[in-house]
Amino acid sequence: MWEKEIDSLYSEMLDQLQEINGSVQSSIVNLGASLSIMKDAMRSLKTHIQVQSFLNEEQEITFFKYVKPRFAAWQAYYIELHNILSSTPIGTDQMIRDYYIYELGIIDRFFKINAFYYQYYIKDENSKDNIYFLRKNRSQFPPGGELMPTEIDFSTELDYLFSKFRAYEMLRDFLIKRINFLYQESARNVITELSEKRKRSWSGDKVELVEIAYGIYYTQRLNNGKAEISEIIDWLEESLHIDLSQAYRMFVDIRRRKTISYTKFLDEMRTAIYKQIEDSFKLEPKVKYPKN
Repeated sequence: MWEKEIDSLYSEMLDQLQEINGSVQSSIVNLGASLSIMKDAMRSLKTHIQVQSFLNEEQEITFFKYVKPRFAAWQAYYIELHNILSSTPIGTDQMIRDYYIYELGIIDRFFKINAFYYQYYIKDENSKDNIYFLRKNRSQFPPGGELMPTEIDFSTELDYLFSKFRAYEMLRDFLIKRINFLYQESARNVITELSEKRKRSWSGDKVELVEIAYGIYYTQRLNNGKAEISEIIDWLEESLHIDLSQAYRMFVDIRRRKTISYTKFLDEMRTAIYKQIEDSFKLEPKVKYPKN
């Protein structure tokens, strides 16, 4: 039961963050509000496990290895994003690209410094989980968290570092996307007719794509379940050349549906596939076997 409550808390936090950070500029201006939202979410998360407690060590490991880092990553992400965007140079596209590439180098260096733990993270190993994700085994200065306030009852050896791994991966994806965007803008005038013909576009409603995006997210089918909803939406936007900047707001509308299904389009897809298969069976000729 506690998983559903935590998922609901996480979705609510993302909705609030998206509402005030709809643009790059908003991410600079609204850092304080974003931090306040995330602080409230983390406080609720901590209260939740204090009230309900863990049934066993396996549940505690799952919480500090996957659940808490998923929340805490957004705090590290928005702080780093704010710092990067606030320091972006005013100049040519080349100057900005060079700056973003430099920041990518900093992220890459962080992964290399923590290479042993990062490999443990990306391979989803579990041989040392009892050491890394049980509070009783936390050392005085956990890796990567030397300057963080001590919360013995709400931290383990690696949960903070795993949060930073997730945050830096999101930050890396953001920077790569910005660099690609700048290159695309520079090359816009030389896009060939052939590439235009290959362009794919979505001819349905945007809210239908949002259903697909959240369906992929909640079934955890992309990147071993590590893909955030923002990454899935970015992927659909780039693949289908569509603006889904209001995806979070549209999902809120989906959740408020009263007279139609929450998954109207997904239900329509299921019906269409089912009908096609059933019709194909009807058209198959019946095999007549010769009489003996």
